[in-house]
Formats: sequence, C-alpha cells, structure tokens
Amino acid sequence: MKIRSRFFYILAFIVTFSVCGFGAEEKPPNIILILTDNLNPDLLGPYGNTEIRTPNLDKMAQEGLTFDRAFSVSGVCSPARATLLTGLLPSQTGVHNALPSSFEVENWSAIEEFRNLPQTLSDAGYTTGLIGKYHLGQPDNPQLGFDEWVTFPSGHTNSFYGATIIDNGQSYWEEDTHLTDFWTAKAEEFIRKKAGRTKPFFLFLSYNGPYNLAPVVLNPPNNRHVPYYEKHVPATPQEPLHPFLKNLIIDATLDNREALKGWRIDEGTGGREGEKLVWADLAWQVAESLNNKTAMINVGSEVSMVDDGVGRILAMLEDLGLTEETLVIFSSDQGAAYGQHGLWGNSSQARPVVAYDENMHIPFIARHPGKIEAGRRVDEMISLYDVLPTLLNYTGLDNLPVRNSPGTSFHDVLLGNEVKWKNEVFFEYILTRAIRTPEWKYVKRFLRTPDELYHLTVDPDENRNLASDPDYKDTVAALDLRLTGFFETYADPDYNVWKGGTAKAALMYGGRNKPFEEHFPGWKKPFVKKADSIFRD
Repeated sequence: MKIRSRFFYILAFIVTFSVCGFGAEEKPPNIILILTDNLNPDLLGPYGNTEIRTPNLDKMAQEGLTFDRAFSVSGVCSPARATLLTGLLPSQTGVHNALPSSFEVENWSAIEEFRNLPQTLSDAGYTTGLIGKYHLGQPDNPQLGFDEWVTFPSGHTNSFYGATIIDNGQSYWEEDTHLTDFWTAKAEEFIRKKAGRTKPFFLFLSYNGPYNLAPVVLNPPNNRHVPYYEKHVPATPQEPLHPFLKNLIIDATLDNREALKGWRIDEGTGGREGEKLVWADLAWQVAESLNNKTAMINVGSEVSMVDDGVGRILAMLEDLGLTEETLVIFSSDQGAAYGQHGLWGNSSQARPVVAYDENMHIPFIARHPGKIEAGRRVDEMISLYDVLPTLLNYTGLDNLPVRNSPGTSFHDVLLGNEVKWKNEVFFEYILTRAIRTPEWKYVKRFLRTPDELYHLTVDPDENRNLASDPDYKDTVAALDLRLTGFFETYADPDYNVWKGGTAKAALMYGGRNKPFEEHFPGWKKPFVKKADSIFRD
C-alpha cells in the first residue's frame, strides 16, 4: 500500500509541473527568499553606499539583477509581509498594522484563507521552510503549508541575543548566538538536507535584522563588526527634528500607555534598562536615535551581519552544486529613515505616519545564473504585491488564479524580455495612502492632515510639498483620481478602513481607535476569528 501511494504521489508531482510548463525531466527552480527587517537600500553597496561593508550583496548584484525602484506596500512589518506572501493589499487581507503574537483563537493565521506563496508551492510539490521572523499569526506551530518551522514568538526585536526559539515543535532558549547568525545556520541546515532530492525547495529566510529601530538601535553595539564601525562610524543626515516626530512625542506623552503589549517580548521588557516600554519612552528614544553615534554603529554592523548571512547562503549553494538550480531574492519588508527629514525608523515612528521614499523604498536583488543575466539594473517600478504573481510565473504556476490581486508579474523583466510596464506603485498604512510614479508622489490622508505632493524629478528628496499650491491643483486632482480609483477597485469593503471597514487583531497601536468609532457609527472593532475556509489548491 505504501509503494502504491508513493507511486501516485510521484505521478501527481510530475503531472503538476508538466501542465505548468516544465517538462517531466525538468526540475523547477529552488527558491530562496531572503527578507530583511526595516532596511533602507541606501545602506547597501549595490545602491551606492560606500561606508557600510556589504561585499556579499555587492557580489550578488554583480551576478544578478538589481531593481532600483522597488517599493513596499506598507510602512510596518505585518501588512507588508502579508502582501509579499499573498499579492494582496492590507485593505484586502485585513492586516493593517503590526500584529501581536498571542491570540484567543488557537493557531490563528492572519492570511490562511488567501492563496499564499508557501502553501501554493507546497501544494505544487515543493518542500517549504520558514526560518526567522513570522509576525503573521500565532507562531507556536507551522502555518501556511510550511514543512519546516523555526521562528521566535515576537515580531518585535528587543535584542539580537537571548530569545525563545520555536523549532519544529520544540521550544528552547538561545542565549549566546547572534540571531542573524542563528537563522543563517538553520538555513544552511535546511539547504543541506534538501540537496540532491527530487523535490524542489522554497526557503523563506526571514531575518529580523538589521531592524535599526529604537530602542534596540540604542543598545550597546555587540557583534563582530562593531570594532570596524567604531573606527568608521557611518554618516547620518544632519536634519532638524521633523514636526511629525514632535507630534509623536507629544501624543505619546499625553497618552502614556504601555507599548507593544501582547507581543511576547522575552523578559517582559522593551527598554534598555529592563523596564516595560511605554509610548513616551519609545517616542523619546526615536528622537534620541537621530545623529547618534551608537545608533549608526548598530546600523552599520547589523547590516554587515545580514550581509555575512547572504554570503554564507550563496557559498553553500555553490558548494552543493545548487547555484544554477536556485533563484535567490534579497529584499526587505519596508524601508526606514536613519535621519532623513529629521525622522528615524519606519512609517509608524511619526504622527501622522509618513510615506517618504526612505520608508517605501526597499532593496530587491534577484540572482539565478543561467536564467537571469548578470550585472543588470532596471528602473521598472515594482511593489511587494507583484512578487507572488512573478514567482508563480517563474515556477510555471501562472495558470493559478490570485483573487483580485493588483499585482503584475515582472517575470519578463527578470529574464530581460521587452515588456510594457505601468510605472506606478501604491502605498497604504491605515490613515495614509500614496501613489508614486517616476515623476510624482501624492500622499493623501484620512481624518488627518496634511496631504502632500512632491515633484520627484526636480525634488527627489521630497522637501517641497506642493499640495496646496494652486499651480498644481490639476496634478493633485489627477493623482487623487488614480489613487481613489485604485482602492475602489481592489479594497475589500470589510477591511477598507477609509470606508468604515475594520482590521484583523489590531488597527491603531494600543487600541487608539476612537477616530473610527466617532466617524463611523457602529464601527466594528478589530477581531480575531478562524477563517471560514483555509486555502488549498
């Protein structure tokens, strides 16, 4: 009976990829998706940085394709990661803000009802593994079709040393190994076990570094690259405190509740002195990070730690003869300011939240020798919602439907084929939405002010807001029409918070949802419940 079952499994596997464009003897590519946390591409050598050492990413870019204009869909982790894996907007998945890690519903996942990348690849015959940060549900057990599952409880990083590890059903404390090195070692184990097997593999290597957020960025720097950066401190933009950061400090001081509640932070602390982190402390630590030597040493050294990890993964592929069988992608969930505009961190570190390019712009490098031409750079504008359609296309699974995704496959861009590309991307983070084109950035706010308009070809640093200039009223009107039409087309009414929709688990930090309750009578509060149906092909 076991032999018969195995025969039909192998037959089904061959038929799946034959139908999807691979011959019966052609193995689909392995995929390694390396995702970082809060990484501004301007900190990397491939994007022009000469102060922070990233030799392995430099090499990856030389051997692959670099996207100069890749963008996140949101300003914080969970919504961006949900979009990456589903091809859907936050206003479609209902994941609008960073999620907690403890829920009343057992083994709850925020995106299990949607087609998602790991489950789709698993159903198509891939072996799948998550190693690193998850931040999309209850992390204690594998979700979304992942066969291997090594993560940690919280989406928040308090330190790169000392964390509870959830390792394929076992839980243990890891004290002495830097987390970036720990995830890399686990990824090497995964790849080594899969080498030589018939089934292709998908590895989601999800680093929680470099992070670069307060308060962790103010901790004493502690990794092997610190001695170099203590002697060569990376430069930081010298700009005055942004008014929106001042607003954050004022708001947090007036409403000084505990921050990050429910995130299962080890030791119950978030601050540098072992006390529970409250909003006022966090807001002041964001401001303290500006023009701060310790912060910039942490930024440089943690970026180099991630670069080391990339180098080890690429070296292992070479040693095992898997280089030409494997597509490797390097990216980030969102960007982060490190002084630009007088801001620090991701979009949430301001009031109102921001949508500058420092927050939206992300690195995106793809390498697959023999398939992707080495050393190319492209300026097609892509978003995280384009990644799922692209990888389905790349693996021959593009016949599979993705419900109402705004994403477009950039498979032809990867392969260097001619393609007509609509160069615009969209962004949303609760009360802030934006459309960005090569020439313009228009930021619109709901229940908040101000709106913003930047003429990027003459003002690439977004310093002059033209939204109230009468000379640009027609530009504002045209961009507003495109922005509004996009969300009218794609947003799910249940999760379109600009139209009275709600969110899964969390909307405004700390339950500060009064604006919605006042504006929409009978507004439904954020909720957690098991999906009516779980996605499976």
